[in-house]
Amino acid sequence: MLGGAGFVLVMLAYLLVISPLLGLKDNWAQELDQKTVQLRKYEALEKDRQAVFRAHDNMQKTLARVEGQLLTGTNPAVASADLQEILKTLTRNLGVQVTSTKVLPPQESGAYLEVPIEVQMTCTIDQLVSMLYRLEHHEKLLLITELDINAPRVRRRTAQQNESTLRAHLVVEGLMKKGSG
Repeated sequence: MLGGAGFVLVMLAYLLVISPLLGLKDNWAQELDQKTVQLRKYEALEKDRQAVFRAHDNMQKTLARVEGQLLTGTNPAVASADLQEILKTLTRNLGVQVTSTKVLPPQESGAYLEVPIEVQMTCTIDQLVSMLYRLEHHEKLLLITELDINAPRVRRRTAQQNESTLRAHLVVEGLMKKGSG
């Protein structure tokens, strides 16, 4: 029998062949676990990516809808003329007397220009409330940035003075996209 030589041969075979194969198996198992974790991360990122694309699309649609509410025109002068026409129509429909209108210089606001118009008018309380409501709820995005109301004092009211006349000063701004047109 080769007792001692057989044992050495088996040990040598174990050290040279079987042990490296077992180590390789352990390395492959660890690498497989790492790749599985990495795959789960990539799958989660793909889900997040799809959610980001959906959110981006929704934001683009909302932006397009809101930009449809901006003043039209190729420059601030045309946009302010558009805003003046809106104000003229509103005041005429409400019977408000406009005493002065002044176009103020446009202000930059990121990718947009704020186009303000200063209006001084004489109106009743009901007309003023209606005017403010219609400006705030207009199809165009209009902002009232200043409002000053002066009500003259009346000591005694007669039957003809059911509603006192107010003098109102307001600044209405519309937005336009820079370089639109």
